[in-house]
Amino acid sequence: MRLLLLIVAALVSCSLAARSVNPVGIMNEAEDYLTVNPAHSIVLLEQIEAPIELPDNLFLRWHLLMMRASVPTNQMPRLMDSLEKVFTKADIPYFKSNITSITSALGIWLRREGYYQDAQISLDCSYKYAQNDRQRLTITNSMALVAREQGNYKKARNLYSRSRLLAQQMQLTPVLAMIENNLGSVALDQGNIDEAEQLFRKALSDYQEVDKLSGKISAGINLLFIFLIKEQVVNYQRLVEPTSKLTEIFPNQSKQALLLWLDARYKQLQGNDPDEKRALALKAAYEELQSNKVKAQVHKYLASKLNVDVSKPLLPAKQSFEASWFSAVEACNWD
Repeated sequence: MRLLLLIVAALVSCSLAARSVNPVGIMNEAEDYLTVNPAHSIVLLEQIEAPIELPDNLFLRWHLLMMRASVPTNQMPRLMDSLEKVFTKADIPYFKSNITSITSALGIWLRREGYYQDAQISLDCSYKYAQNDRQRLTITNSMALVAREQGNYKKARNLYSRSRLLAQQMQLTPVLAMIENNLGSVALDQGNIDEAEQLFRKALSDYQEVDKLSGKISAGINLLFIFLIKEQVVNYQRLVEPTSKLTEIFPNQSKQALLLWLDARYKQLQGNDPDEKRALALKAAYEELQSNKVKAQVHKYLASKLNVDVSKPLLPAKQSFEASWFSAVEACNWD
């Protein structure tokens, strides 16, 4: 009986603690962490166990924050889950006032999943309702990423170059770093290794200036990739430890998978070819890579050197996204 009473008391205590959670305070803190550590933002948001029970505005804000945290941590299922949820409240004024952020996030998900035409539609809608130049720059960057994924490098470069000039004029260092990092990826796609190195170095420097964790990881890993292509072991050794430490605390499986490939190539340059166990791990990691473009880079510059047999990505096939609410995005009439 005493044990039963203790259990009941514990359950009551937990229930009261759950009710005492301040959702607005938690969301404010989660928003504060979005730039420096979006993974912690997710941890904080998950403290609110039943967001569906919140008032509509807070329900939408919870999912908007979760969407913003899901993109840099590459948690696409979580992103789509929140997108599905927010479109159930499409008639709420708070939804309409955040339509730029919502359709921009949708555009990112569609691009990552290979729905390139639908991604462009969603980003066009996002651009239509953008409220300032910073939003327009971010959306234009996403449009350039869609062009890159389709192999339209001329369009991608034009979009990036135009955005880069505007970001410099407005002194928007975080946006400028993002553009430089993506321009570096375009250069690497096209085999312009020296240009890619210059852009990745500048991006890393800018990300360090604003202390953006996800950016430091992305630009750092890209620069490590360049060092291995050039077989610059000393440069690799200088950068790999701080970049690896950041990646360990940042739950992005794609980045961790790419680091595994880079580490294997580094060890090979040190005289240690991958054994059968490591080769199997690399094949599994290959499937975790974020996009076909990253896979193509790994296939071209690393897999052949390491003698690991992985398939080169095929050209993206056209596919259409289907959801009951997507017709509203196509119409893009939220006035």
